Amino acid sequence: MNLNKKCMLLFSYYLSKYNKRALMNLNYDTYKEAYNDAGKRFGYKPNTIKNRRDDFDSIHDNGRNGWYQKELSKNSLEIIDTFGHISEDAMTEIVRELLSNNEYQVSNIPFGSLFTEPSKISYNRGLTGKKAELLFMEYFKQNYNNLNQGKLVDTRDEGCGYDFKLEDTSIVFEVKGLSSKDGGISFTDKEWATAKEKAGDYNLVVISDVFTSPNIKLINNPYKTITPTKRYYSTLSIMWSIQSKKL
Repeated sequence: MNLNKKCMLLFSYYLSKYNKRALMNLNYDTYKEAYNDAGKRFGYKPNTIKNRRDDFDSIHDNGRNGWYQKELSKNSLEIIDTFGHISEDAMTEIVRELLSNNEYQVSNIPFGSLFTEPSKISYNRGLTGKKAELLFMEYFKQNYNNLNQGKLVDTRDEGCGYDFKLEDTSIVFEVKGLSSKDGGISFTDKEWATAKEKAGDYNLVVISDVFTSPNIKLINNPYKTITPTKRYYSTLSIMWSIQSKKL
């Protein structure tokens, strides 16, 4: 499948999945406008894009039946397998980039072996992350417990988009650690989508210099208060990175 066809199918999939929200996200007034614009950019007739959107309608609960009698093609299934788990925010950014890229260079579009992992981001992994989580648990014991805020529940192994929550409440905490005073943190796409969903109930805990002189910073509702940079990986796992100077 050539690159422009992948772009066209992904655009069609996005329109089908998010329907009227897709138009709003991409600043189109009508579907006809969307089909025409994408057709010019990807080299396909607008009606072809509409038909591929109809193909994808059969798997989405968007009020349209689509081509439910027709089995999805291998190429369409490939798009679903690759992008079906991606959040709306991430998908919107990807499609915007497809529409703004006039040369369709593979290095700029999320297909294949695309992007080089950034070297300056400190990920919340291994010893640094574990140390930060231990520091947060101790911090919670000394501060929140004294204020009768409730019991801290460990959710790190549940894959729910955050590390801890307050028992019998909707308040949650995501802990990120830095081995030095400066650097950056990263959210998985799921963590960032959860931060958006939980809004004011979501608290980001950033602990810098975890091994020498820990400094703890709590940020409520990070989705609203921080603007991250999206990065791609060859497996199309999407991370949202934030430099410490933005915190």
